[in-house]
Amino acid sequence: MITLIAFVVVGILAALFATQNTLHGSITIASYTFTDIPMYLIVLTSLLIGLVLSFLISLFNSISSSLTIHGKNVKIKETKQTVNDLTKRIHQLELENEHLKTKEEGALIDRKSL
Repeated sequence: MITLIAFVVVGILAALFATQNTLHGSITIASYTFTDIPMYLIVLTSLLIGLVLSFLISLFNSISSSLTIHGKNVKIKETKQTVNDLTKRIHQLELENEHLKTKEEGALIDRKSL
């Protein structure tokens, strides 16, 4: 609802601007000349072109940021997987170490009994 009200207000302001700027001007683009164009159309068209260009630049920056974040998320996921693998390997080595200690203690006891 607030958006609708904002559009109505902007429309009224544009209409007021258009009624107060009815002088005609000419525009030359490359070698083409457009004459008898109302000043409000020149200004509002320039504003529209500026808004579209800023939107495209913003969209490009947003896509670039999303790709960067995605790459970092992939790297974080790979790093977490590496940490998990190393944790499992540490656990296996601790179990093997304990197994070897008990085996060594058994061998020492066997030697003492001889």
